[in-house]
Amino acid sequence: MNSDGLKSNGSDDQNPVDPWIHAQLSTEQISWLKRQGGAINQADLLKNALAEWVVRHPEDWFRGTRLSDAIRLALTEFIDRHKDEFIFLD
Repeated sequence: MNSDGLKSNGSDDQNPVDPWIHAQLSTEQISWLKRQGGAINQADLLKNALAEWVVRHPEDWFRGTRLSDAIRLALTEFIDRHKDEFIFLD
């Protein structure tokens, strides 16, 4: 376990994301996260995306949106809202 409580995904990645969370993401989201990983911690990006989504969509969160769905929705919205602040995908 890492100090932030996330398990390594077994790769040489400097910013490991829990394998379960990784499995919930689309191929495009994983590519985007990996691209950002050189400049910012991927786990922190996911935490920020989810926190921002919960604040913006409390009715969805408290109505029982599944965590796996919330992670995908949150990252999609985060990427769209902050696209000018991060490294672009080719």
